Amino acid sequence: MKKMFENIIQQLGEVLKDKISIPIVVGGWAVNYLGYTRNTLDFDIMIFEDDFSLIEKQLAKIGYQKAIQTELYARFFVKNNDQIPYIDCLFADKQTYDKICLKGKKIDIFGMKYILPKVEHIIAMKLHALYYGREYRLGKDFGDIVTLIEIHNMGVSEESEFYLLCEKYADKKIYREIKNAVIGK
Repeated sequence: MKKMFENIIQQLGEVLKDKISIPIVVGGWAVNYLGYTRNTLDFDIMIFEDDFSLIEKQLAKIGYQKAIQTELYARFFVKNNDQIPYIDCLFADKQTYDKICLKGKKIDIFGMKYILPKVEHIIAMKLHALYYGREYRLGKDFGDIVTLIEIHNMGVSEESEFYLLCEKYADKKIYREIKNAVIGK
């Protein structure tokens, strides 16, 4: 499976190279690059929303088709092959894209440049996903957040940046649950 991921991401890099703004790696891959190694069965990128039509065409060239598209993201898969990982493209407006790129850092993934957001941006995205999709996201995102806080020695007090992120992207219940998980370890 690892080699398949590598091949797919390399192909994606080859068809997108120099044709779009630098994609931002998010989701499980970003969590891995931020120090928490865990398995992931997809590849998630955040893109400047104006690049989407080109990405959709380029993904079709390597066998992907769109499964779903909302105003926030699109998911792509390879028909009749559930062994090939799906790809999610999250859309960012120019302000959000620029903010993440400014504070993130460039990394190389199998020959293509990506932006790795700072840990606070990944935690904010995961808080948002947890808040709006708790029943689907609890197992994965909750653990990612707790572990990233621990790895990066982030505070969880009510004066911390984490608390401010919870106020903006989640709620006090999620804040308390994560704080208790971090302190209880």
